[in-house]
Amino acid sequence: MATSALRPFTKPASTPEQLLQKLKLCGLVVASDAQALAYLRGVGAYRLKGYWHQVQDPVTKRFPAGYDFEDIRQRCELDREVRAATIEAVDRLEVAIRSVMANHLSLTHSPHWFLEPRIFKPTEQWGIGKMVKKVEDEVGRSKGKAFIKHYFIQHDDPYLPPSWAISECVSFGMWSRTFAILRDPNDKKTIAKRFGVDQPQTFESWIHALTVLRNLAAHHGQLLNVQLGVAPAGYKKGGITFRQPKSFFAIATVVNYLLNQTGLPERWKLALSASFAAYPRVPMSELGFPTGWETAPGW
Repeated sequence: MATSALRPFTKPASTPEQLLQKLKLCGLVVASDAQALAYLRGVGAYRLKGYWHQVQDPVTKRFPAGYDFEDIRQRCELDREVRAATIEAVDRLEVAIRSVMANHLSLTHSPHWFLEPRIFKPTEQWGIGKMVKKVEDEVGRSKGKAFIKHYFIQHDDPYLPPSWAISECVSFGMWSRTFAILRDPNDKKTIAKRFGVDQPQTFESWIHALTVLRNLAAHHGQLLNVQLGVAPAGYKKGGITFRQPKSFFAIATVVNYLLNQTGLPERWKLALSASFAAYPRVPMSELGFPTGWETAPGW
């Protein structure tokens, strides 16, 4: 009989002070114990480890000579600022994308297009039943909102509010998956062209990647030295190609291109530039950004 390699977890918890002492013994330079302890308490050593583990010797766990806690602090703060800018930018795009989709499909089909099976070509992963169930659930959770209350006070048929109302309830992920199963290529083309993309498949991959990025950022995921689980397609007509398609730079380029198409106020590029300037110890390459990124296609 094979012997299990699993063993009970026995590692004890450590105080921030104990953890700081351990880091110092591993060669970390700490100019201010007070500052380091504030981060170990307020951010947590386990989360901070995501910003230092890659520079440690895998066997001895020692830091390179002269490696300073300031390097860790700057990585943490840059990541936090970029994540906040990402949430703001994707929020702008989420509202714009769902507005364009809801408006086009309502005008082309009906205000209750999501109840019309003929306009969809379902897949095993996302069918009409799942889509309608998602709408029902989200509307149910939103019954306390004034605009949902108003519909049910005034109407009982159709049994759900119109598209422009449900768009304020359902998640970005629903819009991405629903775009993918639209049956008429003209629906997809019209929506994608509103964002300056004349290849619906490219736009489909972009909005799917945006949902992944949004979830990562919203749940405090680390962006430095992380490869996203999906890769946005390149857009040759726009000159947009990616050497590292799963890097943050790739999806950041998509965000910038789409934001520019909305004509709405946004701070994405300026926010990134300001953050890179504020934390000079962190190479932009840790987010996949090349030298001269400001003039790359899509920017």
